[in-house]
This record gives sequence, C-alpha cells and structure tokens, in this order.
Amino acid sequence: MSADAEMPALYAELKSIAHRLRARLRPGDTLSTTVVVHEAYARLADRDELQVRDREHLLALCARAMRFVMIDHLRERGAEKRGGWAGWLSVDSMQIADLKDPSAVLALHQSLLQLEALDPRLVRMIELRMFAGLEPPMIAEVLGVNVRTVQRDWQRAHAWLTAELP
Repeated sequence: MSADAEMPALYAELKSIAHRLRARLRPGDTLSTTVVVHEAYARLADRDELQVRDREHLLALCARAMRFVMIDHLRERGAEKRGGWAGWLSVDSMQIADLKDPSAVLALHQSLLQLEALDPRLVRMIELRMFAGLEPPMIAEVLGVNVRTVQRDWQRAHAWLTAELP
C-alpha cells in the first residue's frame, strides 16, 4: 500500500487518539482534536533527525508528541484556572480517568521525565498504553519486545509511579 493510500487511515487513527485525550478536558474547553494532531505533527516535522521505522513507530512518536501538546495546554489552562483540567490518568486502571487536580497531571508528567532518565523504555510503554491506547501485543511490537516483557514492565512502571506520585 502506498503512503498516499495509507495517510487517511493514519490521520483517522491519530484523530481518534487525540479525541480520547481531548475528551478528558473540561466541557467547553477550546482545544480541538484537530489542533492536537496538527500541533503534534508540527513538533515532529521540526525534527531533522526523525527517522520512522514503521507505522507503529510513527504512532508511538505521535502519542509522545500529543502528550506534550496536552501538557503544554494544561500548563496554560491550569495556570489561569485551577481545576482547568477535569480528569486524566489513573495509574491503577491503566486508563485515562478521573484526577480532579491539574497539578496531579503535571506531577505525572514530572515523574515520567524522572523515570525516563532511569528507564526510557518504561516511559515509551506508558505513553503507548495510556496516551495512544495501545494494547500489550501492539506495544510489544512497537518496542521490539515480547508481550510478557510489556506486562512485567507495566508492573515496574506502576510500582514506580505509585511510589513517586503524591
């Protein structure tokens, strides 16, 4: 399949990921899924050294870029109004869920930055699971490991985040 033929499907998948992230914003928030996707693309397009191995790798890169788009938006909105972001990540459920305090999301972001210095693969796995919504078999494929490794990594990441987050 050519890149031209695959682009609409990829764009639709990226919009779906962005929609899941965007749905966690407060009702009435003005950040759109299109803006999230386009801003993530702009951040990736500015990188000269960016080399994409395959479609899954591109999704992983986009999920990471979308994470930073949302964090930047949160910082802007959270600085204006505490409670500007109604919900986000739950370490226990491995899903995007309810955390009322935007500072908790920023704490998660800071924890991920610290964890990245210790184990970058754990952070990639968290991003793929929590931000891109990928399941363990797809995460394993993207990271080049087996599913059991993803499951063990999730347990390590969960333990580390639980200890680090307030």
